[in-house]
Amino acid sequence: MVAGRVADPSLTVGPALSHFGWRADDWDRIGRATMAGHLLECGAQVCGGYFADPGYKEVPELHAVGYPIAEIDADGDCVIGKADNTGGLVSLATVKEQLLYEVHDPAAYLTPDVVADISDARLEEVGLNRVALKGVRGHARPASLKVNVFHEGGWLAEGEISYAGPRTEARVRLAADVLRQRLAGLALRVDLIGAVSIFGDDEGRLLQATPAGDARDVRLRVAAAHGERAQAERLAREVMALYTCGPAGGGGVRTALTPRLNTLSCLVPREAVPTHFTMLDGEELT
Repeated sequence: MVAGRVADPSLTVGPALSHFGWRADDWDRIGRATMAGHLLECGAQVCGGYFADPGYKEVPELHAVGYPIAEIDADGDCVIGKADNTGGLVSLATVKEQLLYEVHDPAAYLTPDVVADISDARLEEVGLNRVALKGVRGHARPASLKVNVFHEGGWLAEGEISYAGPRTEARVRLAADVLRQRLAGLALRVDLIGAVSIFGDDEGRLLQATPAGDARDVRLRVAAAHGERAQAERLAREVMALYTCGPAGGGGVRTALTPRLNTLSCLVPREAVPTHFTMLDGEELT
């Protein structure tokens, strides 16, 4: 099945609906097929890929992880397994993680095809690397569709420089402070990769509230967005200047300037978005 931008589970719902001849408003069956597609949608994630966490959640032979297979019956219930003779793991835990992944409301998981309801869903191990999903229900699909509108969003400037050795984090913080003062007027995102980055924030409150530690290998990353290219370019020049304008020991500078494409999400009436499909036979594909 080849499609444009459709909801990920729809790639499973479409073939199941066609194969079994379900009505387009058979909400329970479509809801079950939707959750089967939801379990498949992230490749090897349900087979232990994103699940793996050594010492806490062990997954065998992750280097040879198999991709998932969903066996869907005429009622839409499914059994999730994986290809034979492959690594990875399909278990109650891996399926539960993927089942809840990105689900904002277990009783009302919105998709273009159906509103799926997993509030009474049941999982059961039915064999080695085989887990059955039952109890999913479906409700009438939403009256509106989500649309992402893209528009030009100015420029994104990024700069990185590395520091290492004694008093590293103090030097990195000094470099960040130099940039803040030199780039007055730009809203900077500052990350200390190796010390404070993943748990940082765009306003820098966490970074400023966290005292300098003893990290000895830190890469400073700064970024800023601006509507004018000339203003964004200032960041690249100032990061490059850290080489010799201090603080001591910086190296490995990388800078980038990228045009931004921003998005605005909104809802539109379903009838405003016509849909269609075309069946191709083998001769048309050659």
